[in-house]
Amino acid sequence: MGAPRRWRPGLVALGVAGAIACAGGVAWTVGNAGERQPVLSVVRPVAAGEVIEARDVGVVRLGVDDATQLVLAGHRDAVIGRRAVVPLVSGQLLAPGQLGDAAGFPPDGQALVVVGVEPGMLPAGLAQGQRIAVVPGALPGGRGTADAEAKVPDPVLGVVNAVGRPESASGKGAVTVLVDAGAVRRVAQMSDPRVAVLSTSVKAVS
Repeated sequence: MGAPRRWRPGLVALGVAGAIACAGGVAWTVGNAGERQPVLSVVRPVAAGEVIEARDVGVVRLGVDDATQLVLAGHRDAVIGRRAVVPLVSGQLLAPGQLGDAAGFPPDGQALVVVGVEPGMLPAGLAQGQRIAVVPGALPGGRGTADAEAKVPDPVLGVVNAVGRPESASGKGAVTVLVDAGAVRRVAQMSDPRVAVLSTSVKAVS
């Protein structure tokens, strides 16, 4: 693992955000410009590598400039049983490149890490695709203030891939985060990690 990189406020990893952006659907010109055709949309989140079920997709009629870039509703039966190559987000339009026989995710140089979050510490409305910072809630060993200030690790920035809410008031929540592969050890070493949702204006990290 490489040395921890210094965090710059106001920046998020472009590579990390880009991976989820491709999962969040392609930016189509949708409106009344093109012929309205029935196409498939995602109605339930599907993790990368999971099999797409009938309940995961729906049909919408949209005016699109190039319907060949989308999966037409008539191909629904061919979609069911395929695997999502990348995470699919509810509400996105389904594209042929998002389907395959195995997951092509996470991208090279990135990794998925699960962060256990104490009860009551999950931000309200936390959802797939949001940019977050994982920060330590406490330093191990109960160090003094001066020592703690010198050794507080940098936050780890990433994008939410999945959120598991606790099943009971005393249980932990679980947030699966797409991060730079070199940051996995830093997350694992955090004591009582917390999750902070970043503004959409945050763009990159270095």
